Amino acid sequence: MKKGLFVAFTILLTSCSSDNGHQIVGDQLTVYFDNVEDETLAEKIAFYWKDNDLLTGEKQDLKIIRADDEYVLKIIASNPKQTANMPFEELKLLLELESDLNLNIQKVGKRANYPIEIVICDNQFEPIYNID
Repeated sequence: MKKGLFVAFTILLTSCSSDNGHQIVGDQLTVYFDNVEDETLAEKIAFYWKDNDLLTGEKQDLKIIRADDEYVLKIIASNPKQTANMPFEELKLLLELESDLNLNIQKVGKRANYPIEIVICDNQFEPIYNID
């Protein structure tokens, strides 16, 4: 799964603007979050990315957003036009990633049971494709 995810992320990830709230930065990965209470979650996602070999060698930006009954992990697409025609294999890998994040990222507090949903975005974190 790791090698397939690596391929998917080399296609999907690129950088974004810096006006996105708080951030956790490590190497070429930045995880943004608006709510300061989500700093621990942002750190866990950054470590997950590193521990699961999802770093691509290029700058990558992610953003955690609180929704009503879930977290949304926004991932920037390097080529947004191709996102609409995403191959089934890449979509499957992203669904597996979403599932694995929900199994392995321990959330705390009142939102401990809230799932993480992955959304593919443009370079301004505007959603362009919801994988669910």
